[in-house]
Amino acid sequence: MTTEFKVLGPLEVWHDGVQVPLPSGRAKALLAALLLRDNEVLSADALVDRVWDGAPPNPSRARATLHMTVTRLRQALGPANVVHTTGGGYRAVVPGGALDLHRFRSHVAGGRFAEALELWRGEPLADVRSDALRPAVDALEEERLVALERRVDADLEAGKSAELVAELRTLVARHPLRERFWGQLMLALYRSGRQADALATYRTVAKLLSDELGVAPGEGLRDVHRTVLSGEGAAVPAVPGWPTPRQLPPVTADFVGRDDVHRAVERALAPGIPLRAVPIAVVAGPPGSGKSALTVRIAHALSDRFPDGQLFVNLGDGTPEPRDPAELLVELLAAVGVPMTSVPDDVRARAAAFRSRLADKAVLLVLDGAADAEQVRHLLPGSPSCAVLISSRHLLTGLEGVTTLRLRPLDADDGLDLLTRMTGSDRVAADPDAARRIVAATGGLPLALRIVGARLATRPNLPLRALAARLSDEHRRLDELATADMEVRASFELSYAALDDGVATAFRRLGFLGALDFASWVVSVLTGGDGDRLVERLLEANLLEEVGVDATGEPRYRLHDLLASYATELVSTEDDVHLRHCLDALLRLADAAQAGVPLGIDTTPLERLHVDVPELSDSAVARLTSRPEAWLVAEHRQLTRAVEACAARGWVKPALHLLELVGHLDTGAVVPIERMAHLSALIRNSAREAGDPALRWRAEYYRLAHVARASMSEEVVAQHRACAEGLEASGDHVYLAAHLASWAYYQSILDDEPAVHLAERAVAVARESGPVTMYLSALREHASMLAWAGRMDEARPLFDEAVALARGISRPVEAAVQHRVSVYALRHGDLDRATAASQRSLELIEEAGDLRGLAYVLSHASRVRSASGDHDTAVTFAERAYRIFAELSEGLGSAIAAANLADSYLAAGRAAAAERLLTEAIPAHRGMGATEALERMAATLDRAREMLEPS
Repeated sequence: MTTEFKVLGPLEVWHDGVQVPLPSGRAKALLAALLLRDNEVLSADALVDRVWDGAPPNPSRARATLHMTVTRLRQALGPANVVHTTGGGYRAVVPGGALDLHRFRSHVAGGRFAEALELWRGEPLADVRSDALRPAVDALEEERLVALERRVDADLEAGKSAELVAELRTLVARHPLRERFWGQLMLALYRSGRQADALATYRTVAKLLSDELGVAPGEGLRDVHRTVLSGEGAAVPAVPGWPTPRQLPPVTADFVGRDDVHRAVERALAPGIPLRAVPIAVVAGPPGSGKSALTVRIAHALSDRFPDGQLFVNLGDGTPEPRDPAELLVELLAAVGVPMTSVPDDVRARAAAFRSRLADKAVLLVLDGAADAEQVRHLLPGSPSCAVLISSRHLLTGLEGVTTLRLRPLDADDGLDLLTRMTGSDRVAADPDAARRIVAATGGLPLALRIVGARLATRPNLPLRALAARLSDEHRRLDELATADMEVRASFELSYAALDDGVATAFRRLGFLGALDFASWVVSVLTGGDGDRLVERLLEANLLEEVGVDATGEPRYRLHDLLASYATELVSTEDDVHLRHCLDALLRLADAAQAGVPLGIDTTPLERLHVDVPELSDSAVARLTSRPEAWLVAEHRQLTRAVEACAARGWVKPALHLLELVGHLDTGAVVPIERMAHLSALIRNSAREAGDPALRWRAEYYRLAHVARASMSEEVVAQHRACAEGLEASGDHVYLAAHLASWAYYQSILDDEPAVHLAERAVAVARESGPVTMYLSALREHASMLAWAGRMDEARPLFDEAVALARGISRPVEAAVQHRVSVYALRHGDLDRATAASQRSLELIEEAGDLRGLAYVLSHASRVRSASGDHDTAVTFAERAYRIFAELSEGLGSAIAAANLADSYLAAGRAAAAERLLTEAIPAHRGMGATEALERMAATLDRAREMLEPS
């Protein structure tokens, strides 16, 4: 007997070739929900949400009704029933190959796109009505379109260009904003000898994108256009090319034992049968048990089964602050070819983007040193063609469906084998009893054995019996080696004592970094020596581990967490001069990186630094910082740790320089605003203790600039006032002008009235302070406040002056000014000017890749579109802006976007959507100081409820 379940179209169940009649309504929604998450347990509460599409009419009866629905569904399915009750919920246990979605994904993974698409019978779950299932349905539709794109690619490569033209014209008509289909159509026309038609198609899509979204065609379409113009071979615009990452560190040459664990992991990750879920294996064990070496070895052995690449990420378990999944996803997205400008800010959005990139790939992901299940969960791919291998000190019991293998200490024979490989068979054979006593003293921990082995390898004349006696002298600590750090630390001391002076110095000074990863240039700067050679020596001594390649292409290394703790203990105050030298190197690199980044309108002038770092040649600096965003991704943890170290030591000025450079480089995707505010506060406190008022108030200016983005209050206003007084007293007019302009903006949001006097004062100070960006920032705020106050005749020439100045600085600066022109033109009923300025600002900010600026521009653009009667686009813009602000945790911007989105919903006749949004948004944004936005939300909520009342 065979049973088939079909979700790629109307929901159908077939048993032995006969279609099974399904009950309509809740039972059908229940089956759909379970099939979309087959073999996963869904709780009763989760199913209630899906089956009732939100809150049930009678929540107290929901579970009982759900049980009745399950019973009814099982009866209807009869012998085809796959619905099972489990603890706390239900699941559908679907046999392999019985669900059309599984077959579709299997065909796609195998490159059989035409076969995959033949399984589709229309809109997925077309006869199941549930808004709660809509995101899953939309995701399925996206999978179909990606498969369709890839099938067209294959047909184009097969020379079927002419035959594809008609189909592609239909596709661009159905999906007019999907640029990839347009590019394929251009390519099909061009390869069919219709170059003129291909160019006309480009003009059509360029106008469409401009009219509908106010944006230019993407880089992929522009590349095809240039190629068609040149008459050369064309390529289809696509998502960034797949880079086939090969990030695995090298295999440890003298690895021994663990064959049983190795075989078990191979069976779990590559079983050789079709899978419905991503296979995951966890190798768990205590510190020093060899988890990383084993996982790397297994990963290399499996690499031929994952032809699309192997990713390797160090998660930082054992450090004081295990690495944030959001930060890790930036590195993973960079490794799979996603441009930094396309990286979302929210961790969930990044995770979704990562899963999308791996959707049809066969990639092995190695996660080394997981702190807990939550750290891992966001990093997991979604395609069963991929696999995940995790090492951790913990069992990660919170992860479902994993195979967990626990590492035990090496037995005596394997331990002796490892020691023999490291020291030589002749040496062990000469004194086997001493060798066994050494193995026993290390407790069978591979890390401890490697350290002892390295010690013996560097001392060929040291008798094994002598070393065994030394270990016996520390017998009390060695007995606890498997459960405490003390004996491992004793082994570290033995290894450290065997190093020559240069290598020992490198190891000790790496204690400044703790367990952070680093590139070899750091070792050069810390020691004044050959960083590459010293790294090689430390690797040979097993005191360093390779952790892959960073976003700039540099190999990265780190001390094991226990070794890092030991190295930190060795650092002395005399070494601080070398820490300062490393800080100078970071300043030199950060200065070079930021030099190529255009100034923003509110960017304070950055002093160009001329730091002499002999260990970093000009060519090395240019190579490392050729891609500023990639350099920031690679080194941001070093940078923020350096700021903390400087602040702790009273090195205020270099700390502030670093903070300014990081702030200029970062657009919010790497260092969160809360972290920037915290670092600013550390510098402020350090400057206050050092008696340096000028730097104290500069640091406070930066802190308030970040704090105000999240929320405003009377307390924050008082802090702004104190900062202005401090800057004025210290004679720092440049920062005073910047601070007054910022204060005027946020004060007006809090009070819901224009802060004309503050903006006017900012202009007066900025006019005398010199930098044009500060004057422009103040001028924009002054014009805005005047316009807000109804004095548009006075504001208009100031806006014109600001636009003219902005065009001579940068695109992001002009975008900011055009945005403000549009805001106040709309307030005063000048729709033509508001529309033109809004479209210009959106075009400029999209090109610049400024996520925060884009959110503000989109939020306002929604109001302009709504005023023009284009309510659908208004809703699209407002939803996107609201989502970005939520991801950035920028409370004031989020409040404004929520108000705009609610207005857009109402204008589009979607009163229920407006009510749902505002019911959540109003309480969520209280206390943030967004007075005007909250008043608008309250008024819109009243109107929405009036529209919803029965007539």
